[in-house]
Amino acid sequence: MSATGFEQCFRTHYARLVALGESMAGDREIARDLAQEAFLRLHRQWDSVGGYDNVGGWLTRVMSNLLIDHHRSWVSEQRAVERLARRPDDRSPAADRPRDAWPELVGALPRRQRVIVTLHYGEDLSVADIAEALDVSPNTVKSALSKARDVLRSRGGTNDA
Repeated sequence: MSATGFEQCFRTHYARLVALGESMAGDREIARDLAQEAFLRLHRQWDSVGGYDNVGGWLTRVMSNLLIDHHRSWVSEQRAVERLARRPDDRSPAADRPRDAWPELVGALPRRQRVIVTLHYGEDLSVADIAEALDVSPNTVKSALSKARDVLRSRGGTNDA
């Protein structure tokens, strides 16, 4: 394992992963934690993944999956809080916390669309870059963006996504 190569990879990609995480999760600390987890996974597999042509794409895919898992957990937690808030004897202030607009806006989208929309609008990645990072065709990315825009428009979330 080349420590220098891993350290350079970390310097190159860490801030981008945190920005992706923050744009999707709406919380910088969560983004940092998930980016660290992505790099921990990379470190464990550095001997094989470190030789990839696009380690950044591998990291983006891992980070996207971690964000999806985090969002699922968050949604489950929010549903539990809402159920508890409906109980007459519960005066939990957690139920009154405002939600970040981005996760709420894209939360109803299917997993792949949510990731693609976040990468495109949150990270300002091109269709080609997203396709490469997620190992899908550019047409798959375009289709997902189009479908996501339709869903967001129908929900009143955007007029020009």
